[in-house]
Parts: sequence; C-alpha cells; structure tokens
Amino acid sequence: MPAADEWQIKSAFIYNFTKFVEWPEAALGAQSQPLVIGVLGEKPLAQQLAAVVAGRSVNGRSIEVRPVRTAAEARVTQLLFVAAAEESRYVSMRSELADSPVLTVGETPSFSATGAIGFVQDGEKLRFEINVDVAERAHLKISSQLQKLAATIRREQ
Repeated sequence: MPAADEWQIKSAFIYNFTKFVEWPEAALGAQSQPLVIGVLGEKPLAQQLAAVVAGRSVNGRSIEVRPVRTAAEARVTQLLFVAAAEESRYVSMRSELADSPVLTVGETPSFSATGAIGFVQDGEKLRFEINVDVAERAHLKISSQLQKLAATIRREQ
C-alpha cells in the first residue's frame, strides 16, 4: 500500500482527473446520480480516497467511492483505480471492461500500456502518462489541458 502522503497526492490527482474527462451522456445517468470512483485494491485506499473527495462534486455531481472486486462492479463506475497489487486481477477483467466508458487509472508506470492513465515517478515528483487510444476506445474524451500536464502521451499507432 502506498505511504499515506503519496496516497493523498494520488487521491488529489484522481479527483482532478474527473474534472478533465468527458463521459458519454448515457454513462453518467441522471444529473442526480453521483460520479462513481471504484477502487480495485485494499479497502483503506477506498476509505482514504473517499475522505479526499468528501463534500466535493464534479460538474454538479456528488462523488461516491466504492471498493470493487469484479468486472461487473467495475463496469458501473466512471473511474476505476487499480492498485499496484491488483494489476493482475485487472488484466483478467480488462476484456470485460473494454467497451465500457470507464476511465482506468493505475498505480504503476506499465499500467498506461493497457489502461488510460498510469502514475509514474519522476525523481521526487509524481507524474502520469495517458494512453489516448485506450481512453478513446472507452468513448472518453480527455481534455487537451490534462494531456499537456502528462509526462507522456501514448498512442498505439
């Protein structure tokens, strides 16, 4: 599990990612429905993320954080965070998520090869890589502002 302050930083990134991604209208449901962030990983991670986003909203929607264990649970989230220890479980459910409008965010640099966003360590700084093709296949639009902040933009040419 990441150190507490590292997790606080990742939680802030995850919250901010939700502000710079456009989901298809149908994926969000009614305006009264929350934006759901799923966490595939240890329960404390979901609890800490929930504390970071408590009382915040994105485009007028409240945010709900849920622990996720299965592909079916992941499909009903808008953002799925995959802890490093759970990457192998994510790989086994990836094909079930392929056509779902779920922004996948992972904790390791290799994650952006198969997911939309992967965290990378750059010296003392935490950065992220974006795989635009994965996001587009999930019918998501990642804003150019967020793309400018990424350490790397991947495309599967």
